[in-house]
Amino acid sequence: MSGSSGFRQRSAGIALAAGMLLAVSGIASAQDAPPARPSDASAAAAFDVLDKHCARCHQVGKLLDGRERPAKNFGNVLKVEELAANPHHILPGNPLGSKLFKQIVDGEMPYDVAYEGNTKYPKVSEADLKALEGWITALGASQTASCESHKFIDPEAMVGFMANDLEKVTRSRRESTRYLTLTHLANICASPESMKVYRQGAIKFINSLSHSSDVVRLEPIDPEETILRINLVDLGWSAADWDKVLAVYPYNVEPDVQLNSVLTGSTKTALPYVRADWFTFTAAKPPLYDDLLRLPNTFQKLAKEQGVNLEANIRNFVAQRSAFQKSGVSQNNRLIERHPSRSGYFWTSYDFAGNRGEQSLFEHPLGPDGKDAFHHDGGETIYSLPNGFQGYYLNKANGERLDKGPTEIVRDLSRKDLAVTNGISCMGCHDQGMRKAKDEVREHVIRGKSFSKEVRETVEGLYPPTAKMDALIDGDGKRFTDAMVRAGLTPTLKLNGVEMINALSKRYEDDIDLTLAAAEFGLDPKEFKDSAGDVSKELRPLVRRLEQGSIPRDQFEQVFRNLAEDLTDLKLVQIKGGQAKKKAAAAKPRADDLSLTSDKDDYRLGESPVFTIESPRECYLTLTNVDEKGEGTVLLPNKFQQDNRIKAGVPIEFPGKGAPFQYKMKDKGTETVVAVCASRPDGGDKIQHDFNRSAFTSVPNYTRTLARSIAVVAADPNASSAVAGTTNTGAPVPGGPKTPPKEDSRASARAAIKLEVR
Repeated sequence: MSGSSGFRQRSAGIALAAGMLLAVSGIASAQDAPPARPSDASAAAAFDVLDKHCARCHQVGKLLDGRERPAKNFGNVLKVEELAANPHHILPGNPLGSKLFKQIVDGEMPYDVAYEGNTKYPKVSEADLKALEGWITALGASQTASCESHKFIDPEAMVGFMANDLEKVTRSRRESTRYLTLTHLANICASPESMKVYRQGAIKFINSLSHSSDVVRLEPIDPEETILRINLVDLGWSAADWDKVLAVYPYNVEPDVQLNSVLTGSTKTALPYVRADWFTFTAAKPPLYDDLLRLPNTFQKLAKEQGVNLEANIRNFVAQRSAFQKSGVSQNNRLIERHPSRSGYFWTSYDFAGNRGEQSLFEHPLGPDGKDAFHHDGGETIYSLPNGFQGYYLNKANGERLDKGPTEIVRDLSRKDLAVTNGISCMGCHDQGMRKAKDEVREHVIRGKSFSKEVRETVEGLYPPTAKMDALIDGDGKRFTDAMVRAGLTPTLKLNGVEMINALSKRYEDDIDLTLAAAEFGLDPKEFKDSAGDVSKELRPLVRRLEQGSIPRDQFEQVFRNLAEDLTDLKLVQIKGGQAKKKAAAAKPRADDLSLTSDKDDYRLGESPVFTIESPRECYLTLTNVDEKGEGTVLLPNKFQQDNRIKAGVPIEFPGKGAPFQYKMKDKGTETVVAVCASRPDGGDKIQHDFNRSAFTSVPNYTRTLARSIAVVAADPNASSAVAGTTNTGAPVPGGPKTPPKEDSRASARAAIKLEVR
């Protein structure tokens, strides 16, 4: 077998097992124990609902149906205090605006019941919704955990810590010294447990990009341990490698202080520090992962660089194999193969889109070469780096490097796009190194009378007994965990069942609220609000969304520099070859995001609010006001404006100028305004209108209506969500499509805001 001839292109793509070269049960630990039921009545009621419907996929220690890792890297659904503190999941006081509640209401969750037709688990009931609603509403009345014990670290102090630290660094190493910061996460009082995982995740990840035999140790430099020192020499990096990071860094601002010159003068770089969460999220996947690890463009080159001669190793029985019908994620047979390498080990897999004929390892066990070869579709490689950490590589059947595996063949359920992504997907699965699997081919061939003596003897030499393969895997795993220990890490450390690099990456990816946004500018929430009135007209809608809820990370990232200019005294750092400052207009809603804001937060009786809505897609918009008693009034559609189709990406005001009706605040108290976008007129909340009887439809019990809507969706789970018959006029389309396709009756997006009437 030769490294080049053994891989051939197939139109079917590849069959990768979600970053898993081998698949077995994870290692149990004390941190896997599920949390206790809370004593507070509303929290306990919510706990029971989440336990019944969500814990089987999202609570470490209670995962069911063979699931090893929490879905979507979300494994703390029963830790209700943590859940309440994360704006990605919960907006205290605003259940209808909280993502967790919205996904249940819209029939997106529980996923196995909503999409897979799993009937062994119960459906969400009206009582379940009311329990969750009551808990989230009560959170708004309670005080959030105090952050006063933490001393806020502003940008000037952060730079001061780094400048002081550089004075302690040996002069010959100052120029190559760099820093990874977690200061903004400490400033929102992330828990000590979380901060420990984030620190270790950052150092584990930087070691996973190393070309040196030395490990980078965990070295915090400040009292709060929010700034980590690294050195390019210890990574085998050049200054050009750091420049690649800075070239795509969206947070290249610094405080206007003289100490900056100390940093830049000593390190000879425009910016010697980046945020650790952004760095991990960005560089743990292609293209930056490929660039920093200097991955070649073919598998054959990778093997050569690692000192691996695949053909000779197979011919001389140096290579050792294990093959099995199922790998835990992929439904097709796969073969794993170990080779010694220059730095330790080199594991590669042969993956298949099917199990029959030339794709069956049980009929063709010898390899991708020769007269009786199997024909695979792609593979994954896990290899030892010089420092003992691991590198990862995905490839097509012809050896061409691949960044992601196609989701029609394999999925990584921890990723938002479900794609197996080189780097981050593999790190999440192989947190302890290599994983064991029991070979099924050796005994099948050796005992099989249909195979020749030559084939049986070759299989006997290439496919070792289980005990021998287990010993090889144990040895390679020890090499990896020993390297982590030398770096000052705890190899088994996780955050709610999620591997530490993935946990830090997810922390960055999650939606952000005003508190976190403020911290990322070096402000506390009050300072942010006080400065918000000075932002430009283009940025005002996004700031309003932050003031009334949360926004997706990618939108915040796009406008960070613009906001920094308006909100703070931070100054932009010019990066050679870096990104130009993007206009605020570049931030558009993502596919599942609906923007709803009001012109004010507080109104007096008789005042007329104005709402601004922007949808990520053309849709049918339903706008409903829900009072403190849970009674709703549908604002749109109404008798005067029955046409409620809106265009994608175009902000609309309601009521619009010249609207033939007025909407005024008539009762004191808290009001919730809900916007729902659906792909067809009967979508959304399934509210029936009769404008001959009433100009505005009343919904006596809004929660009950939502519960009935869930039942309707469950009974009619159509797949398509496209909107047919639309125009590009920017206004609702009269009449809608003449022959609408069969579409999903779920809401495609939902948003809600809270208003006070005084």
